[in-house]
Amino acid sequence: MDRSSFRIPICSASILILISIAIGHGSQADGAQYYSPQTNFAENNVPVTVHHWGRAILDVCIYKESSVANSYYILTKLAVQSWRQALREFTGESTSWSINARYVPNVDQLKSCSIKVYIFSSYRNFPGYPEQSGAYTVIEQNSTHTEVQVYLSPVVLHGDGKTAIQLPGYAFRNSARHEFGHVLGLGHMQTEKGYLMSPIFDYWDQKDQLPVTTLELRAITGAYGKDFS
Repeated sequence: MDRSSFRIPICSASILILISIAIGHGSQADGAQYYSPQTNFAENNVPVTVHHWGRAILDVCIYKESSVANSYYILTKLAVQSWRQALREFTGESTSWSINARYVPNVDQLKSCSIKVYIFSSYRNFPGYPEQSGAYTVIEQNSTHTEVQVYLSPVVLHGDGKTAIQLPGYAFRNSARHEFGHVLGLGHMQTEKGYLMSPIFDYWDQKDQLPVTTLELRAITGAYGKDFS
């Protein structure tokens, strides 16, 4: 089966400690548009990293190689915006959770951004290749500064270690949404697949977008509070 694995490597300069937050089964208000109630209860804990963005506006800069179609930039931006809208809807805080995503035409313009997203034409262009052959996130943190690099590509490596996979649009968006979960501080679920934050996504089994659910949202609001702004 075609699989792309998502990992969050920890740089030697990073301070990144995983903690667990208990998640309940309670339901949320009906009519959610940007998130879904949790329906898979095999796990009820989402690992949450210590890194915290304080009360700043999150400025997400997205750079893509010129050979990458514009649609992948749009899918990435939509993935970021889905987290913002889901958090606002879930908490009822319509002016909080200020997460902005914008395009930058060259790498130099990424320097001023604390969250840097790179969309490469192939996994072979990843700085972490060959160790990294699917989307991944690097978080570097010290006592005064947090910086994140997210690496995405529409072409990733099959689990057989040999075959390149051209991701369908929904699978790429799942990849981007998963990685931005890491940006916000979520780790990997223990369950191999089936959750947005599972370490493996099999797009033959899951032929649609994986939603942001109350499971992930409770973990994030438990770490940040409900009125992050």
